[in-house]
Amino acid sequence: MKSRPRFVRRRTVSSYALTSVSPAIAYVFALLVIPFLLLVYVSLHESDPVTGYKSIYTLQNYAQLVRSPVYVDSLIGTARLAAVVTAFSLLLGYPIAYFIARSRSNFVPMVTAVVVIPLFVSVVVRSFGWMVLLGREGAVNNFLSSLGLASGPLQLLYTEGAVAVGLVHILIPLMILPVASVLRGIDVSLDDAARSLGASGGQAFWTVVFPLSLPGVAAGCVLVFSHVIAAFVLPALIGSERVKLVATMIYQQVMVVGDVPLGAALAVVMVIATFAVIGVAQALSRKLSA
Repeated sequence: MKSRPRFVRRRTVSSYALTSVSPAIAYVFALLVIPFLLLVYVSLHESDPVTGYKSIYTLQNYAQLVRSPVYVDSLIGTARLAAVVTAFSLLLGYPIAYFIARSRSNFVPMVTAVVVIPLFVSVVVRSFGWMVLLGREGAVNNFLSSLGLASGPLQLLYTEGAVAVGLVHILIPLMILPVASVLRGIDVSLDDAARSLGASGGQAFWTVVFPLSLPGVAAGCVLVFSHVIAAFVLPALIGSERVKLVATMIYQQVMVVGDVPLGAALAVVMVIATFAVIGVAQALSRKLSA
């Protein structure tokens, strides 16, 4: 029996692969590409208080983002907050992920549950919880006053620090879970081999375990950073209007001011920045894992 020509087999495999990924392509195109193109289209128009935007094409909205210090500060503030939240999520989350992945303790299921269960609680509920804790009559102020560390109620709420703490609390599972998944896949015998060659426990971790876990670290950093950039509910409740972030500025421009094209321009910049961060993280991950 004659076998089919090689080019026929290749065509069959290619058509099968295209058929397999076509639903995902259609999903991404419908829910990401088309809305983004619509944002770009709206951002290139002038604002109109009645219809939302006029049929006049302009780049004035993007020029205003560059010229106005308010929008520049919001972009810088969002990037700074995202970097701080990502750094603290990594510092606090990596030891927890290491414990979940490498420890033989009976508390591992409990710690895993503590990490995962908050994901099922609404962000609004957790935001109101932080508002109660950080309020002028909240538990944190009462605790500081009882220790004599504060002569009166401190302004903890509606600050950038409060927003950072709340975002770390909400997003740290997105750092822990990818890192723990990668750590589980690292062979424990590699640690033993490093120790048998004279390395201490710390040296074995920093020269073997941590470099091998960098793909999980990169994935967690991308998840946390991108979520901070797009965060709206928690900054709006805990930070109010005092903390200028891109997401809250978009809401103000569209829903309060009524400048839909300018809000769309801000959204376009935010989306591009998010994908730029993802691209840089993927490039660094490939370079470090090579």
